Parts: sequence; C-alpha cells; structure tokens
Amino acid sequence: MGIVIAILIGTAVIGNTVAAVSQATQKKIPRQEFPFDKVGTVSKHGVDSCMQGHILYDLNSVDHKTKDWLSTSSKSDEDVLQKAMKSGGWVRVKGSMMVGVEANCKWVQVSSVTPVKKR
Repeated sequence: MGIVIAILIGTAVIGNTVAAVSQATQKKIPRQEFPFDKVGTVSKHGVDSCMQGHILYDLNSVDHKTKDWLSTSSKSDEDVLQKAMKSGGWVRVKGSMMVGVEANCKWVQVSSVTPVKKR
C-alpha cells in the first residue's frame, strides 16, 4: 500500500512540474508589436476567438482586402468608431499591431482614432 501511495505522489509531483515548466515557457514567448496606421471603414467585430483586449470593432481597409481587429481602451475612441460604423465614414486608426502566441491572433491596440473625409 505504501508503494502505491508513493507512486501516486510521485506522479502528481511530476505532473505539476511539467505544467509549471509549460506555463513558464509560454510566458517567455514575447508578444510581437508593430506600428499600425491605416484608413478604412468600421464594422462590428464578431466572436473574439483570441480573447485579447477589448475588441469590439473591425477596421476594413479602403481597398477591402484586409480586416483588422481593434482593441480600444478610450471611450472617446470608441465613440468615434461607433459613429463611423453607423455613418459608413472613414477613420484613421493609429496604434500597435499585436501578434499573439497563436498565429491567427492579431489585433490593433488603438492609440488614436480620427475621422477622415472621403476624397
């Protein structure tokens, strides 16, 4: 009976060690950031599969080739995005393109949003 208990304790300790090493490895993987500055229209963001930040809107490029997820922290930026979404107007979004651990998790940490007049 003592041998069985020792084996169970050893298995639990090894399992916890592997989990701790795995978490430490994930924390060491840096998130990449790139400057972001684009003009486009705004649409409501669907389901956020990355669970990163406060992603409520998408920026659709003027040429309709790309869609970038927008994570805002400013109420005034959200107001500008909301107004542009309703009116169909263009906005210029500046910030940092963030690339998460998973390749499909890319979003923009918005630093500013300004309305743009269509030409």
